[in-house]
Amino acid sequence: MTTFLYRRRLMELGIVFLALLVIGRLSISPGNVRVLIFASLFIFTLAMLAIVRERIIFFLVVYLACMGLIRRALIPIASWSSFDPLLILGPSITIILALSLFWELKSQQSLGEEKPDKLMVTLFIFGCVQMFNPYSGSPISGFVAAIYIIVPWLWYFIAFYKITQKDIGRVLNIVEVIGTMIALYGIYQTFFGILPFEQMWVDLTGYAALYLAPETVRAIGTFPSAQEFVYFTMITFMIGFTKLVFKKKCLIHLPVVLITLLSIFFASSRTVIFFMAIALLMILIVSKKTLLQKIVAGSISIMVLFSIWSLLPRLNPSWFGVAEPAVQHMIEGLVDPLSEEQTGLGHIERIVEGMKTIATNPIGHGIASVTKAADKSGGTDAMSTEMDLSNMIVALGIGGVIYILVVIMTMYKLIKLISMQRKIEYIMVLGILAGGIGNWVNGGFYTTSIITWLLVGWIHKQYSSYRGEVYAFSSH
Repeated sequence: MTTFLYRRRLMELGIVFLALLVIGRLSISPGNVRVLIFASLFIFTLAMLAIVRERIIFFLVVYLACMGLIRRALIPIASWSSFDPLLILGPSITIILALSLFWELKSQQSLGEEKPDKLMVTLFIFGCVQMFNPYSGSPISGFVAAIYIIVPWLWYFIAFYKITQKDIGRVLNIVEVIGTMIALYGIYQTFFGILPFEQMWVDLTGYAALYLAPETVRAIGTFPSAQEFVYFTMITFMIGFTKLVFKKKCLIHLPVVLITLLSIFFASSRTVIFFMAIALLMILIVSKKTLLQKIVAGSISIMVLFSIWSLLPRLNPSWFGVAEPAVQHMIEGLVDPLSEEQTGLGHIERIVEGMKTIATNPIGHGIASVTKAADKSGGTDAMSTEMDLSNMIVALGIGGVIYILVVIMTMYKLIKLISMQRKIEYIMVLGILAGGIGNWVNGGFYTTSIITWLLVGWIHKQYSSYRGEVYAFSSH
């Protein structure tokens, strides 16, 4: 027995030594550094997945939120590649988790107790089929596009079957904490510029749009793009604002609101500000109990927003130093968004053109056509209209109509839940979903789409449970 254990320990040491030898040999080449880091993270995450199951979302939110910064920080030692294995850590773990959970539910025969929305199931099937649409290039491009569309939709089903209210609260708390820190970093980038390795990334990728002026950078935080940074910061703002208004001991959330609002303002994203205003109106109106309270809250909110808008032209951009170009860009776009000098009309035209494609191509152009996959591996140009409602029409054709119906039904279910129960989690989700209209699915987002569809799945589950309780009560 002693000899057997001795030989087993010797064999284990030999395997470890061999693994270290291989890792050491591979690490000599800078091109293998990212692969080694991915392999380490994958094994670590897989081990965690076996223990925490669906609660791996806590780790994935943090990792995906920081992934852009991690990839850029590796440039000095590992060069740069648009096909980075670090990009597939989140999707691969999501797919493994989804398959294991569905197998578990099927073996327990518990899938039939509460079923996901039929429209969502149909939409998911449409999306999977459109991975192989020949209009969007090779099948490889469809698999790449799945990272941005199919993977977030998987979190809908994971949330529907497994995520609890406590889990949602923890996810939102994590987002609030890391989102505030990332927003602070975004403000730092606005006033002090990006770090040297980030400048290397800009030079390598040709991300010229990042600069609003020679000395003014559009903040990207820790994300791969400025757009996702702003959207994640908006989510953080909505969480902080809801807690500030509706929760006891609310003052602790005031710095969150101020920091995120300033960060979004200096990032010069006018569209997000517009939808944030709509979301705030919805939060303040829907959360009230009586019709009179709703009218009063809505009237006061509109007057406050109008007053802020009317005062914008009086802001002098030169007050903000190096951020002057960003502030001027923001003010001009908000004061007169439809002028010829602004991009508002261009955005509307792209959305309308996207909607029209259902008449010329009702089967859609495939999910790769509206994602980064079209540029990376599809052999065709991306057809993004910059809004998910029209993007899904372009990508799915008739299936895009189903997507629009899912969005409408989700908002209906959420408002119904708030009118009946008024849980603070529901109100936070309302702010996030309303503020993110047009970006629930985005062909370049890695983090925020997963958070959004996690929340959508949970809301559908809560509504299904609520309806079940109503039917059970009415039958007695």
